[in-house]
Amino acid sequence: MAVRAVVSSAVAATIMVATMATAHADDPLAPIRGTVNQERARTACAPLAYNPALEAAAQQLVRAPSAQAFQVTGYDGTTVKSWGYGDPEEKAITSAFANGAFQNVNNCSLAEYGVGFIRNEEFEEDTVAIVFGTPRAVPAPPAPDLKPTLTPIPAAEPPLPPTNAVQVSFTRGVLQWTVTVTSTADIPGTCTYAATNPVLPGTNRNFTIDPKGTANLTVTAPPPLSAYHVVVACSGPFNGKTVEFGRVEQDVRA
Repeated sequence: MAVRAVVSSAVAATIMVATMATAHADDPLAPIRGTVNQERARTACAPLAYNPALEAAAQQLVRAPSAQAFQVTGYDGTTVKSWGYGDPEEKAITSAFANGAFQNVNNCSLAEYGVGFIRNEEFEEDTVAIVFGTPRAVPAPPAPDLKPTLTPIPAAEPPLPPTNAVQVSFTRGVLQWTVTVTSTADIPGTCTYAATNPVLPGTNRNFTIDPKGTANLTVTAPPPLSAYHVVVACSGPFNGKTVEFGRVEQDVRA
């Protein structure tokens, strides 16, 4: 009771000043706000910011059937509430401060507040509510990643060996034919020439060809009306391996 009396007397002086400052105002919330702000100024805490969401909660609190069971909604943070009754309004404010508002004003962790008021003409009594709040802390954005992003360099595609790089043509004579072999490959080659007939003797020759080169072979002309199956194949070095870079097969008739 002694503590309540000290609180009541200390706040009463503040209420008188706040009421006198708003005596000509029609806003019943002004004396409550003035008392809260002046009492907060007596502390070492930062000033309280007025929050419309907490005012809406305080206005609901003064109209709630049970102030003790009332739950604050619509505010993103933690809240505490104080309320009081009396007539005139100054006594209701004093009652609210004696009912916890004084401790809340001195709590530096509380940063915002809102107030509510209602007049009950039937009981000739005012109800005052003060809801204090601490907004939820917004997490700091993650620090930017200052490390450079390294884009991997794709491995170079291995070169492909030449293929289908040999062409064969024939220049026909009466007794001899000239076989012309042309290579479009970038590598030198060792080639074979084979002409076969099921009945007649065949011809086999080995020769070399330069990169993108041409080789000419002189062979005996086949007998009239005969046909030979001719195969020309060329191989050469590529990336440490021997690869066949051309093969031509065709039937040649005399």
